[in-house]
Amino acid sequence: MELLYEASNFKIQLYWVLPFAILGFAGLYAVYKGPKLFVRFLGVIALAICAYTLFHFCYGYVSIIETYKNGNYQTVEGEVENFSPASQGGETTEDEEEESFNIRRVHFSYGKTFIKKFGYHQVSTNGGCIKENGQYLRIGYLATKKGNVIVKIEEDKSEER
Repeated sequence: MELLYEASNFKIQLYWVLPFAILGFAGLYAVYKGPKLFVRFLGVIALAICAYTLFHFCYGYVSIIETYKNGNYQTVEGEVENFSPASQGGETTEDEEEESFNIRRVHFSYGKTFIKKFGYHQVSTNGGCIKENGQYLRIGYLATKKGNVIVKIEEDKSEER
């Protein structure tokens, strides 16, 4: 089996962090140097948004990535079935940008517009490794309230199965 994806290789992207860093610094500046009460109030709101986002990010990281690193995940192995690729772009709803498939009746879905859950999220139309029905994969996943989160993908390309 060839390893295609592993959640422990998760990397924080600058374009995820930069807007919240700017918002946080602007909020701090407004709270401490704001000339009017209204500006200070907006600064408090900006800081609350940053705090919520930081908490949500840390909670997501711990609940998914650390759980995976501790080996507390399930595995399913078999051929990809009912593969529904994401479209090429220009969608008006987020559902049109989701990709989904099943392996042995276990359903997986993920989207390209925003990471709803930590784990694999790269769609096939954007260079993802899950491409078609019949592809033989071993998927490590965590069952969550938002659906199954893919934490590991291995592919068997051999003809001997």
